[in-house]
Amino acid sequence: MEWTDRIGRRLSPRDLHVFLAVAEQGSMAKAAARLAVSRPVVSRAIADLERALDVTLFDRAPDGVVPTQYGEALLHRARAVFDELRQGVADLATLADPNAATLRIASSPVNEAGLVPRVIERLVQRYPRMRVTMASGTVTSRMDALRERRVDIWVARAHTSDPGPDFQFEPLMHERLLVVTCKGSPWARKARLAELVDAPWIIAQPEMAEGSPVRHAFAAAGLAPPERPIVSDSMNFRLSMLQSRRYLTFMPDSAVLLAPPLPWLRVLPIALPRWHLPVVAATLRHRRPTAAATLFIAEAHAVIREIAQQNPTMLPGVG
Repeated sequence: MEWTDRIGRRLSPRDLHVFLAVAEQGSMAKAAARLAVSRPVVSRAIADLERALDVTLFDRAPDGVVPTQYGEALLHRARAVFDELRQGVADLATLADPNAATLRIASSPVNEAGLVPRVIERLVQRYPRMRVTMASGTVTSRMDALRERRVDIWVARAHTSDPGPDFQFEPLMHERLLVVTCKGSPWARKARLAELVDAPWIIAQPEMAEGSPVRHAFAAAGLAPPERPIVSDSMNFRLSMLQSRRYLTFMPDSAVLLAPPLPWLRVLPIALPRWHLPVVAATLRHRRPTAAATLFIAEAHAVIREIAQQNPTMLPGVG
């Protein structure tokens, strides 16, 4: 059967909208309540879809419905359809007035403390009515948010040079880790890693991984890395702990240069190798970046270039 006979004349955006609501709510009744229609209207829309496609989209159960393999396949595409429509309308509005842009962004905790706020501040100054939504959560949840089109861009240090089939990477900068503590700390006057092996460290999980600059630096000095550090990826937690004057931690140079200055922070004169993988702006591979994401990436490059010119020994490998 031809497309126009089987699908084009019988598959409507309204039916897809109902299908999405049922899949997301897991229940015909809940979908009907969300859409402010009767349950028979929802049931009829799903039945029409199943007849048009000649497949079963949901397995029915007393407590709700679950997408079949056919339903899962359609769910992925239906989300893309409505996302493209939403993005198209948003892009038209942004072209007519950049102030109308909506930026939906996820970021790593480190870049939430430095690069991302600096870029957003400059964008909002230029476009005062720009709307910004920040997503929170784990690395996996933020990647899922991008994959599921709940955010438009994800800013983080890449953990692999291969973005895979779903994403594309725009390199922004290569960070260099700095050793930091609090002024007045007994560690504040140290200048060699060998003097700090037995110190109480706070280390982020990626900094403990094989191949990290931390591992390389300790190995180059003939030392084993700290055996019992406090492990935390939270920048706020690490900064709070440093103020006790007992601890040391690592901070990327971007966080030191781009975040508001902390008068009590002491950077030790210890050189570490830079990360071999860059901080990237990740977007979906088969989706044109939104106008707001494009504005963010361009502004991020401008911010990094300016900081690198002011601090030529920092932020090496600028993208």
